[in-house]
Amino acid sequence: MLGERLELRVTDRGPGVPDEGKDGIFEPFQRFGDAPRGSGVGLGLPVARGFVEAMGGTLNAEDTPGGGLTMVLTLRTAPQSPAPPPPGAAAERPTSARTLT
Repeated sequence: MLGERLELRVTDRGPGVPDEGKDGIFEPFQRFGDAPRGSGVGLGLPVARGFVEAMGGTLNAEDTPGGGLTMVLTLRTAPQSPAPPPPGAAAERPTSARTLT
């Protein structure tokens, strides 16, 4: 966790993606490189990025040092709620009461 963000990195050591192709891999129906025919239609990354952005996050591709590709998913964390009162603590009482009959 990075403060108010959660970052997940998924790394591979494959051939990587050239800089000019990194934005294109997030376009629908785009397949990069020598993907075998019938191994997908090019919707996985665009759909994943759409879900992540709908949650206020980002999904990007970076070079892996030494070769390969790293997908970086970043999401905001939920705000921390205050701790519950300790057991036996007095409950808040209203400062005024009204009785209706």
